[in-house]
Amino acid sequence: MKAKPIVPGDNFNWLLYWMCERMNIFWRKYNGLSQEEWTDDEILKQFKFTNVYRCLDRASQYLLREVIYNGKQYEVEDQFFRILLYKHFNLPSTWELFKNEFGDITYETGIDNIVKFCDEAMRQGWVLYSNAYMIGAYFYNDPNLAYIKKMPKYQAQMTIWRDLIFENGYLYDILESQSFEELYNRIHALPIFGDFIAQQYCIDLMYSPLFDFSENDFVVTGPGSLRGIKWTFEDVKGSYDYVGAIRWTQEHFEERMKAFCEEAGMEWHPLPWEPVPTLTNIQNCFCEIGKYAKGLGYTFQKGKKQERIKNVYEKPKTPIDFMFPPKWGVKMPLPGEIVIK
Repeated sequence: MKAKPIVPGDNFNWLLYWMCERMNIFWRKYNGLSQEEWTDDEILKQFKFTNVYRCLDRASQYLLREVIYNGKQYEVEDQFFRILLYKHFNLPSTWELFKNEFGDITYETGIDNIVKFCDEAMRQGWVLYSNAYMIGAYFYNDPNLAYIKKMPKYQAQMTIWRDLIFENGYLYDILESQSFEELYNRIHALPIFGDFIAQQYCIDLMYSPLFDFSENDFVVTGPGSLRGIKWTFEDVKGSYDYVGAIRWTQEHFEERMKAFCEEAGMEWHPLPWEPVPTLTNIQNCFCEIGKYAKGLGYTFQKGKKQERIKNVYEKPKTPIDFMFPPKWGVKMPLPGEIVIK
């Protein structure tokens, strides 16, 4: 069957607008401007959106500074476990709870000890999970995993980590992956990770010294990005090449962004070392434009009332001290070096 042509629709310009304005907000915030000066866009003022670049998000920055590159040296098993554990909850405050309870966290900290602590934290009403995306619990229906049926989600996941990654040596198969795609396939083969979440774990692992693959080598779509692609491209139905749409966007990004900025009177201010976002970042932007479309009044599910954006923006109490994997060889410009009109 002949593949459907990949043709951007009128809403594709909304994607480019969102990327421009979201980066403008980032730089204005970084440059120390007041919240009132960040944007005139009422949707972006009111609701929480991720950054254009995943590595700039608060959860990723915390992972880099406190979990992976905290000045300590870890055995590969411990580094892998630390990333798994942080990513499961994806919330810096949860990692702080773990540090306060256990000190430095390694695999030897003990899954049973961590589960007991989580049990008590839940009884006390602590929020352990980020609402950015929830780790699914569909694996409870796997007949091969009947022994985790009545466990809380965190205990079920960690038990499977212990049994199917660490104690059976599968960790070393994962560590021998020779590409992003191979790493993804080995993570995805575990019964606890769906397509999108497996990709997210891979990217966080790729921030670490354990792997050195490019985010431009491979990408999969998540539910949010599927909605965004449907909204921004023409005739998206049936066996559409969603990954092809992401790759098309990257391949045509510079020309499309230049034309849009000339017409809209805007400027594109990317991270200096990555003027064209990676496939991973573009996938994420499609997810965010799907959210933004709801703010514009678009409803993705036919016959339903106006869909809403769930998370309202709340200004964080502390600024971010940005850092990046040393292997990238990059650093942030000084505040004020990138001026937004």
